[in-house]
Amino acid sequence: MPDVTEQQAGRLIAFAIQRMGQVEGNGQCWTLVNNGFRSLGFHKPSATYRWGRVVDQLSSARPGDVFQFSNFRVTVRTDSSDGSWNESSQARGAPRHTAILESIDANGLATFLESNVNDSFNVQRNRFNVRTADIEEGGNRTAIRVSGSFTIYRPQISE
Repeated sequence: MPDVTEQQAGRLIAFAIQRMGQVEGNGQCWTLVNNGFRSLGFHKPSATYRWGRVVDQLSSARPGDVFQFSNFRVTVRTDSSDGSWNESSQARGAPRHTAILESIDANGLATFLESNVNDSFNVQRNRFNVRTADIEEGGNRTAIRVSGSFTIYRPQISE
């Protein structure tokens, strides 16, 4: 089966954006993706949390891909040049979580369209890192630590 084109992937993103702030279906994370696939005619493999062809490298991920998180956690700690520090943590998948990738930068900071997170069933846009990194800017040092795992799926269409 062929992968969806970038234009078709953009329609999955648009499907989710049109539902921002609303509950899609039963509000579960996978329902947003599943309903998008059904609406757009994308192929849904029979395996429960499989969303297409596996993309092996994070660097190959593109907007419209589906991330399937498993016990995933990202912790970001920023140490300032004045000695102060700030730390935050986000988790996805207890044990699993499904989200649509809207964008990703070279440092692994990704924007996702997702639901059933942050104590809300509404579709929302969230940004968090998906790759461990150390970044230094203007005397500040940011340590990004990622644990758990994710699988990236490229949606496909039936021929």
